[in-house]
Amino acid sequence: MKRFLGLAVTASLALAFVGTADMAQASTVGVATVVTATAPVTRLSDFNRDGITDLVARDAAGKLWLYPGAGAGGFKARHQMGTGWSRLVSIVTPGDVTGDGNADVLGKDSAGGLWLYAGNGASGLTRARKIGIGWQTFTVTSAANMNGTGRPDLLGRDAAGVLWLYPLTGNAAFGTRIRIGGGWSGFTILGPGDVSGDRKADIEARDSGGSLWLYRGNGAGRFAARSLVAVGTGTMTALVTPGNWDRLSGNDIIMRNTAGQLLFYPGNNAGFIGARRQIGNGWQGFTFIG
Repeated sequence: MKRFLGLAVTASLALAFVGTADMAQASTVGVATVVTATAPVTRLSDFNRDGITDLVARDAAGKLWLYPGAGAGGFKARHQMGTGWSRLVSIVTPGDVTGDGNADVLGKDSAGGLWLYAGNGASGLTRARKIGIGWQTFTVTSAANMNGTGRPDLLGRDAAGVLWLYPLTGNAAFGTRIRIGGGWSGFTILGPGDVSGDRKADIEARDSGGSLWLYRGNGAGRFAARSLVAVGTGTMTALVTPGNWDRLSGNDIIMRNTAGQLLFYPGNNAGFIGARRQIGNGWQGFTFIG
């Protein structure tokens, strides 16, 4: 079973942050210090309508929990959203795909059914509605608004390693899919929103060697040449792109190491991430974080 968030890190691992977007100079390594203006909100998963992006997590018992963001890189008290979520082989938190202003959850079952759990704006979810079939061979993740239409989209990688953009419109209705490209097998793919500072949603992907790459979006479902963000992520057990988690300069990354610590890496709105800080303990038992 593939999980779109699956990664891994030791408690002592120190990631190396590349200080240049030029792959020919990838040997120049160090924490990025350039900070640009605050990024626009291009990745928001707000379940309680406070304007702050939140995290959702599934525990080993199949309970789904909401961890509301506090707006400064931490959490408010968690809230149980449901039980019985172990039946889903993957979960996605794309943001608001129904157009009502509330963040939603998508889930894929073992038969390939894709289900929408619409958010109610009060930290809960409404009854599930099937919005797709035939997804059993796809690895699915959120894409933020990659085609510039104003609604979060989905990314799906098929069994041949081809990556597709599935645009969403209306009340979680799919438009015509767009072929992004082949050769994506072995990557952990994430839709972080705009991390490069050009107001266009990007893709981040970790390869089998543990390098994290940025693929700058062009606003029409395509991307430019990749650049290296960080190395040494290969043993992280979860990697999450929550949006602008600390509400500062850029859209950020959260990682979990093998000790169950949540580590926060602030984005600088120029394609890089800064020095980490720990924001949680005891997360090793969760089978999904997003």
